[in-house]
Amino acid sequence: MKSSKIILAAIAVVFVAIVLVSSVYMLDNAEAAVVQRLGKLHRVETNAGLNFRVPLIDSIHIVNTNEIYSLQYGYRSEGEATTTEAATYRNVENESIVLTSGSYLIDLGAVIQYRITDPAAYTFEVDDVEGTVRLAFESVLRSNIQNQLLDEALINKDSIAQEIMPDLARKINSYNVGITITEVRLTDVLLPKDVQFAYDDVNIASNEKDALRSQATRYSNEMLPKARADAYEMIQDAEAYKAEKVAQARGDVENFNQVYERYAVAKDITRTRLYIETMEKVLSTVDQKYVIDIDNDNVLKFLPLDMRGGE
Repeated sequence: MKSSKIILAAIAVVFVAIVLVSSVYMLDNAEAAVVQRLGKLHRVETNAGLNFRVPLIDSIHIVNTNEIYSLQYGYRSEGEATTTEAATYRNVENESIVLTSGSYLIDLGAVIQYRITDPAAYTFEVDDVEGTVRLAFESVLRSNIQNQLLDEALINKDSIAQEIMPDLARKINSYNVGITITEVRLTDVLLPKDVQFAYDDVNIASNEKDALRSQATRYSNEMLPKARADAYEMIQDAEAYKAEKVAQARGDVENFNQVYERYAVAKDITRTRLYIETMEKVLSTVDQKYVIDIDNDNVLKFLPLDMRGGE
């Protein structure tokens, strides 16, 4: 009889000990406990140290409200880095392939960091918080990238991340999932491998075009001053020629007027003088000169003026 009482007492002590142990739990400064009573939210405990719950009725879910959680988008880590091997990653194409303005494809990866700010909402509002964040990020990301030119998307990943973060934060807040977005970072923005070669060819052609354009600009800059100088010289020569011809014409007019005045006074003398002056000019260009005279007896006589004696 005594042995059975001892056994019952021992069982009671063990039961009480189990109840007492299961009724207490510890919280660190960075932790909060979501207490459920009979499956429903009862309270959120944030006091650090020893806390109590009703055994078998209350259940607790402890979350860290200071820890920064990281969520990968477009890829997943498959192995941690070691001293001898680098970390390995797996690409998730249904997330990473995004369409830019102009219907170009890019392959990107991103990291979204968040902190739990409402433990109750984090525990009860959404079954899959990370899946919800990924879907929200995908919506905001594709909306932004589709307005980016290809070159802008490839080189401006930091500015794109800064544009995305406030939009993502507002969308997540509207879902009331109990988290706050702390950072959005695009890790890689690349061209898909199957179009990289074509893009490289386009870049090479573009660089060659720019080089030829620069060469043409340099040639233009070199030749334009020379052309302007030549044009200025030609204009000056033309002006000088014009002035010379105008002066010559005025001199000819003045000379004609003087001759006309003399002709009006003495027509025969002036006519003879003009004839002599004209003949001097004409005969000065002739190699052989002859004077011809016809007498009344119809005998033709001529005198070769350029012939010398003995020739």
